[in-house]
Amino acid sequence: MNEVRVAAGNAEFDKKIRSMAESVQARTRYHSIELPDGSVLPGLQPVETMQRRLALFGLPEDLTGKRVLDIGAWDGWFSFECERRGASVMAIDCVELATFLEAKELLGSKVDYRTLDVAELSVEKVGKFDIVLFFGVLYHLRHPLLGLEKVLEVCTDLALIESFVIESETRAIPTVMEFYERAELGGQIDNWCGPSPECLVSMCRSAGFPEVRLLDVTSQRASVRCERRWREPAEASGAAPLLVSAVNSRTYLPVFHQFKDEYLCCFFKSEAADLTVDDVRLSVDGFGVPAILVAGNGPGAWQANCLRPVGLVGGRHSVTLRVGAGAPSNVAVFTVLDAAGREPADEREPVSHPAPELCSAEFQPSADLRLKAGRAGTLIVYFRTDAKELGTADVTVDIGGSIVQSQTISALGDGVWQSNVLLSDTLSGDAQVRVRLGIGIWSEAQTVRR
Repeated sequence: MNEVRVAAGNAEFDKKIRSMAESVQARTRYHSIELPDGSVLPGLQPVETMQRRLALFGLPEDLTGKRVLDIGAWDGWFSFECERRGASVMAIDCVELATFLEAKELLGSKVDYRTLDVAELSVEKVGKFDIVLFFGVLYHLRHPLLGLEKVLEVCTDLALIESFVIESETRAIPTVMEFYERAELGGQIDNWCGPSPECLVSMCRSAGFPEVRLLDVTSQRASVRCERRWREPAEASGAAPLLVSAVNSRTYLPVFHQFKDEYLCCFFKSEAADLTVDDVRLSVDGFGVPAILVAGNGPGAWQANCLRPVGLVGGRHSVTLRVGAGAPSNVAVFTVLDAAGREPADEREPVSHPAPELCSAEFQPSADLRLKAGRAGTLIVYFRTDAKELGTADVTVDIGGSIVQSQTISALGDGVWQSNVLLSDTLSGDAQVRVRLGIGIWSEAQTVRR
């Protein structure tokens, strides 16, 4: 059996880990630190080893202007190295280490050193970073996927991840992870999990990183490079898809809660055939999001589902998608509620649009009387406008003198849009409807068709 696979519960492996732990407890540094005069504060990891570890990720030599977060910084070699390359660095760990502080003083470092746990990370507490280092932390977490989501939340460009892994699995689904209830891994009570390399890569994608590459597996350690944005094709080839709408897959409304596991469902039109999750590239607010489902809904009609990205604040957010190396789609809009579950006020400057052309207004009876929303049916309004991007907050409907906000918006192509209003009361037989965009001019009124 492969040595990696039997690491958990293996006597020789336990002995090795215990020896390293005793050295650390005796205040032996884990990281060797090279000082300005050329002398070295010795540690278990030679400087050359850490240089090779970092070189695996292709991190630029010049990090001037970049903000870097080092999670689980320990003695600080990676923090100080990024600072040496010109970055502004914050280093965090679950305990404050004298070895870090000593090296910081001897180096004259300005690294912002804080005692924080991964679970405490948030944009509100630490801000956002171009680059996040996450070395030797994942397998110490009881909730490893949540830990990766915390990394994604504060990362705007690149995350470099290194973790203990078990042997690759030769099975239909190789994405497996061992769970260590007690001290099965190295006799340590804070070693909770051992993912396979395939599982580690899949978890990084599931956390929300669109571009994930396994770079190396050596001595039971896997190195993974994760990017927040899709790599741009050298040259766009193919027509842009039409993004019809982006809605919550539970409610089919473009509204999401900040703290729920909700799924974004994007309906789009494309002439491409046999699309898979690897062909569709979703982006939310410019950041790539991996699709977890792509399905056909009829000739030229598709849907792509993804998990709503973590860390979205309350307010308006935009979605686009590409198919393969094709041009990007139009923009669809959705709203995230604030922490109290309310729709935030629209802080954009009001826009005065020309009067849209009202094509038709139709009534559709409710298809499911069990649902509270739209129990009295749905008013469907079709209109034409030159506006390129519309959200529900942009479209107001006048139903016989009652002014309401649209609840769903769909782009149908050629400047035609569909606005739906879920009705709580029945419509009169001769109800008149008109529509307005922003603070613009009302359209001509039409009688609702039944």
